[in-house]
Amino acid sequence: MKNAVSFLALALAFTALTAFTFSGSHDYVGSKSCKACHSNAKMGGTAFKAWDGSGHSKALATLKSAEADKIAKEKGFKTKAAETKECLECHVTSAKDEGVGCESCHGAAGDYKSKHGKGKDVATAMAAGMMLPKVDDGSAEKLCKTCHNDKSPTFKEFKFKEMWTKIAHGKG
Repeated sequence: MKNAVSFLALALAFTALTAFTFSGSHDYVGSKSCKACHSNAKMGGTAFKAWDGSGHSKALATLKSAEADKIAKEKGFKTKAAETKECLECHVTSAKDEGVGCESCHGAAGDYKSKHGKGKDVATAMAAGMMLPKVDDGSAEKLCKTCHNDKSPTFKEFKFKEMWTKIAHGKG
């Protein structure tokens, strides 16, 4: 009996240590979890409003249209556009029902959302999975072009600088 209790205690300690050490889940939490801080002008946030009014927030809704289903069928897909993996890859962030959310560009926020607030070390948040694509180094354009490219059946020339002005939201 003493051995069983010792084994159980050791197993629980190992499980707790492993869970703490490897807790980096990078789970998607959805754009609504960003809203409290990133839509509050008093806290310096306007990013949520910029996203909510953009085509990104409506990207999944566009897949639910008859036109999108027609395009999917023309491309040879057997499922509706909103159920087609190849379409969903660019029209949703994760399983969330919100289109292309904050985490599409900034990474799954489960591990960093509480680590990047005002007065906190951004490097800590970035180590926890936060991405800050930048125009200067080309990382923003490169990220945009993972979806805005000629693989899209409705692709038109992608003018990064012009489109950036529609979604730029600074540090808010």
